[in-house]
Amino acid sequence: MMNCGDSRATLIISNGVGGGICGRLFLVMVIVRTIVFVLIALMLTLFTWLGGGIVPRWLAPWVPWLTFLILEVMLLLPEQRRNESLLEARSRVGRAVLRDPLTWITVLITLFLTTQWLNAYTFLEWNPTNQAWDVVSPAFEWLRHPSVEALLKSPPADPTRAAFVRIPDSVPVPWLPHALRSDEAATVLAWFTPVLVALLALRHATLRHSKRLMAAFICAMTSVLAIAGIIQYVVGGTFLYWGMESHAFFFATFGYPNHAACFFPAVMALSIGMFLWVIEHREHTRIPPWCYILSAILCAISAILSGSRAGVLFTLAIVGFTALYIPIRYFGSMSPKMRIAVPATLFAMAAVIIGTAAFRIYAVNANTERALAMKTAETPEAYEAAFQLPSYRAIPAIDTVLKEIGDTDWEHFISHPMLMRAGYQGILAIRQLEDFPLFGAGAWSFRWLNINYINKDDPEEKTWLRSRQGVGQANVHNDALQFLAEHGWVGFGLMLACIAALAIPFWQALLRSPSIPMNDTVADRVWFNRICAYCVFALVATTLIAAHSFIDLVFRSPACMMLYGLLFVCAEGFVPKKRLAAPNTQA
Repeated sequence: MMNCGDSRATLIISNGVGGGICGRLFLVMVIVRTIVFVLIALMLTLFTWLGGGIVPRWLAPWVPWLTFLILEVMLLLPEQRRNESLLEARSRVGRAVLRDPLTWITVLITLFLTTQWLNAYTFLEWNPTNQAWDVVSPAFEWLRHPSVEALLKSPPADPTRAAFVRIPDSVPVPWLPHALRSDEAATVLAWFTPVLVALLALRHATLRHSKRLMAAFICAMTSVLAIAGIIQYVVGGTFLYWGMESHAFFFATFGYPNHAACFFPAVMALSIGMFLWVIEHREHTRIPPWCYILSAILCAISAILSGSRAGVLFTLAIVGFTALYIPIRYFGSMSPKMRIAVPATLFAMAAVIIGTAAFRIYAVNANTERALAMKTAETPEAYEAAFQLPSYRAIPAIDTVLKEIGDTDWEHFISHPMLMRAGYQGILAIRQLEDFPLFGAGAWSFRWLNINYINKDDPEEKTWLRSRQGVGQANVHNDALQFLAEHGWVGFGLMLACIAALAIPFWQALLRSPSIPMNDTVADRVWFNRICAYCVFALVATTLIAAHSFIDLVFRSPACMMLYGLLFVCAEGFVPKKRLAAPNTQA
């Protein structure tokens, strides 16, 4: 009997009926084998391409069902090892999932966020179109406070303005975690649980090859996204999908520039790490190394064009780290000619980047001086002299950032913390945490409560209140402080436990990687050279993401959140769990 997996048998019967049946069966087997990978890749793509994942109504039709599907295929159709039956694979994955601390942390954080979603205040919002109140919270009608019926019959004092009503003491169970609005609490629940389920599935239901393929997919998908963003920037597009006009600046599909400034540099670092890993382990991949270099270049351009200071600085930091790391790692194994060529190339690249940055700073200052001289000229001669001053065409995404940095009075900025956005809002978040230390006040509660914690008798805080006029007050711009204020020490502790459950195996893989010999016998002599290149640059990427979260709301985007977790989990595909012992030949 012919075996459908035998390539010779398939070749013999490829023109017959048997070949068609065998081909279809083989296709089904391939689909079944890769279905976990495909679903996880689809979830990351949805989060990234649909507004960075921050628009709940775009994700609602897809993500909940996709999460259940990933959970199901993880347990029913995991990838099989060689000579392993599907039943054995299910048993292996089931045991691994039950033993993984991340599983139980995921269960606890899901219960915590679900409780906040259900246990919410009765919250009404006036609908000017229907001229009626909408009950946006709690999630189900039977949880509403009894007094809501009377309020529904009374319109607001000024129906032309946005009106909200929160019924005091309307939380169904006050001693449990709660939220101000259940619809806003549902958004955070729709971020954490799907991402954690996808990470569990990738960790346990896929093999090492699929984890490496996921890292390659991230680079490829982000490259396409970068091309779309660059085209959008060149044509000056201010629209999203379906012709929707954007009311704020965005890059590619990220509705918030700093989410793009986090995502693209992280993938840039990943692409460089993948490039180095591929040239060291060509036998494990068929993807040409130059593909990753192209991905890194596209990501660098996108990070700069996003118009974010963090994006520019992170890109320069990655370039600087790479320029130092590559010669140190490979200098001993290079030929004399390469020992000159590689450092010279890196030096030239650094000189071009630093020179371009220096020229743009000069151009910004020159344009500013020319505009000021023309504005203050009192005579035609003075105006003509000012007009003749050097002028340079502006690059908005870069020059705007440089001008903002140059115009900032940093001494005043640092000496008055309440006037710093992250500074004053961080102080307000700490005050909110003091009132709700255990479970917090609920997801997105800071945007509603921060006004209550402003000391209007303090001159500095009065200055902030008068100058800010509500701009940027919805978020703390420091994820740690915001999650603390909104979820308390219990919720924030569970989030830190998730990071620990992802980071500890990653560090174990990183420190284990030097025990694996390299093909390069010269480089193999030094412990530092044998550290897995993927792990090194994944560490750089995750460190930059974590650092960025202390100055902005990085983890308020599920796209950035999922990328952060995938960088940890994919490392298991690049570093074997242990070295195989040499066979014992002594009888």
